[in-house]
Amino acid sequence: MNYLCSKFNIYYMKKLFPLICLAVLMLTACNEKLVEASYDIIPLPKEVQVNEGNAFILTPNVKVYYEAGNADMQRNAQFLTGYVKDILGFGLEIEEFEPETAKDGIVLLLCPDAFEETEAYRIEITSKQVMVSGSDAAGVFYGIQTLRKSLPIGVANKVALPCVTINDFPCFHYRGMHLDPSRHFFALDSVKQYVDMLAMHNMNRFHFHITDDQGWRVEIKKYPELCEIGAYRDNTVIGHNSNLYDSIRHGGYYTQDELRDLVQYAADRYITIIPEIDLPGHMQAALATYPELGCTGGPYEVWRRWGISDDVLCPGNEDAMVFLEDVLNEVMDIFPSDIIHMGGDECPKVRWKECPKCQAKIKELGIKADDKFTAEDYLQSYVMDRMEKVVEARGRRVIGWDEILEGKVADNAIIMSWRGTEGGMEAAKKGHDVIWVPTSYFYFDYYQSEDIANEPLAIGGYVPVDRVYSFNPLPEELSAEEQQHIIGVQANIWTEYIATFNHVMYMALPRAAALAEVQWCRQDQRNYDAFLNRMSHMAEIYDLYRYNYAKHIFHPEALIDTIPPTLATHKPITLRQDPPSQKYAAHGAESLNDGVLGKGAYASGRWVGFRGYPVDAVIDLESASQFSHVNFNANVNKGSWIYNPKSATVLVSDDGENYRDVAHDEYPISTWEDRDGIFHYALDFDPVTARYVEVVIESFDLPVDHEGYGEPAWLFIDEIEVK
Repeated sequence: MNYLCSKFNIYYMKKLFPLICLAVLMLTACNEKLVEASYDIIPLPKEVQVNEGNAFILTPNVKVYYEAGNADMQRNAQFLTGYVKDILGFGLEIEEFEPETAKDGIVLLLCPDAFEETEAYRIEITSKQVMVSGSDAAGVFYGIQTLRKSLPIGVANKVALPCVTINDFPCFHYRGMHLDPSRHFFALDSVKQYVDMLAMHNMNRFHFHITDDQGWRVEIKKYPELCEIGAYRDNTVIGHNSNLYDSIRHGGYYTQDELRDLVQYAADRYITIIPEIDLPGHMQAALATYPELGCTGGPYEVWRRWGISDDVLCPGNEDAMVFLEDVLNEVMDIFPSDIIHMGGDECPKVRWKECPKCQAKIKELGIKADDKFTAEDYLQSYVMDRMEKVVEARGRRVIGWDEILEGKVADNAIIMSWRGTEGGMEAAKKGHDVIWVPTSYFYFDYYQSEDIANEPLAIGGYVPVDRVYSFNPLPEELSAEEQQHIIGVQANIWTEYIATFNHVMYMALPRAAALAEVQWCRQDQRNYDAFLNRMSHMAEIYDLYRYNYAKHIFHPEALIDTIPPTLATHKPITLRQDPPSQKYAAHGAESLNDGVLGKGAYASGRWVGFRGYPVDAVIDLESASQFSHVNFNANVNKGSWIYNPKSATVLVSDDGENYRDVAHDEYPISTWEDRDGIFHYALDFDPVTARYVEVVIESFDLPVDHEGYGEPAWLFIDEIEVK
């Protein structure tokens, strides 16, 4: 019986199925809702003027027209129809046209005489036409990005584009992001996806850091061993532990043909790839390949750990200088960028001070130390100046990290200011062009949440989305003339602790969206709350393209952990000795007893950092009080030179002048086998009655198994409680 019923049902379902489908389609068509596009996008256009008139209806029948014979505009048209297909599920036919011919549909047009700015665009929408005009092909491309990001995700058949006139152009013509494949190598397809991410955010520079101590990633035909030896390391340090290593051979490199393909891929999206050959430091992968180019002759290895290596190229060795010249020339053969990055950062001089060849070169050049810089500092200037001449001979211009200001720097050099903003300010005042990339705003390898226990591993630090967004690229301390030398803003993704491209995306997004508005929008145009509202649609686009991104701003966590007040909470507090580090001062001494607990990110602004001297805090309880307990928290991150306290002492006083000890504890130094994180320290003693409490917390020097051996360790302290 069941079998017969099943056969009967199948028979009639086959007969009825076409009718059911037709009914569903008719019902869907009757109920189809026309969804409007929204121009509330990222980065926000400078001017959106709403006009009267019926909306333009985007359907599969709409055509995209581009100027006949213009390959750039044809490619732009192809990008547009590809984006529409990604988002709405249908593509658009493209067709050539003559600019004098009126066309209904979407029209892409170059109008260089109609704009004062480069990369500018205008979108004019009527019921019949969407006109995207630009000062150049790049401007049209950014207009296309605006249309792309205005479309609702997944709406089939038709979308209404309200009648508007949009006028827009970027505030900065250098809008960049950086990627470091030297520490961890990423396949070419992943790098192309990174380029696509930059294009979506209206960025036009890709800083590609392709050489470092841990790996050489570019094929140099004159020195083939660089990729046979220098591109691979035998194993890698695990996490923040300086003594534990994995057993994985890591590496890879890009052939010159692959890089030329990548250059073209980026250029098609109006992105210039800026290669970086970091010199004369960060060269241990090259030294492992050619040890004769170093001061000691080796042996060297492709570095398996992170940090700064003392082994650098030897400026006193002419072969080393010729090597650099040869490398730069081959790199410029591959990358047509008008600017070439030569690093110049983090180059220790200890080998040069002991090297007979370097000292002979100093004597030969007549280099003298002065009250600002050592002779070895000026020796690095010799290297940079010589390599700059190689670059300029090819009609290019150099960029260097802000360390190149330490000595004699070429007048034409662009300064990339990463150690805060001081270097950039100095450079702009001296007439150098400046690109901002300060660590505390734009190092995207830093944590973006305070809850680091639930975050992917990072190098340390703390750069949330709102901090990225808050940066002012044109500080008031610079005159209008000096501000003209601020040519752009960039974010960096260093990959010591980022081993997969999925992790790269997570660290980049959504911070890249905040960066995009800093790069594109005027300071007075930016509003963080409005930005957060616009981010909801941007996240839908990320989801569409399966980009991995952090979601903290969409699901705010409880960032503030308050504690019940104790005798010390919000009471007057002073520091007897030096104040905390300016960079990690939080809100000063008051942060130590404000009733708010710091979480895992030591640079969150809730922890107070001290180095080279003890924490010596005096709290005025404002009246004589009885207590028998003092506790505090310390944040330990050994890889960032932050250790646990060496000792803690509690003293009390009735008059604020005469103190007596009531408690003292000593603690063993943390080892690499011990976990990092937040640690609670408590000192208990017999009840005392006093008005003043002094808490002295001593620090260690870094131990022998640490790369900074002998240097003072950092102490990061928060919330002293008295009970």
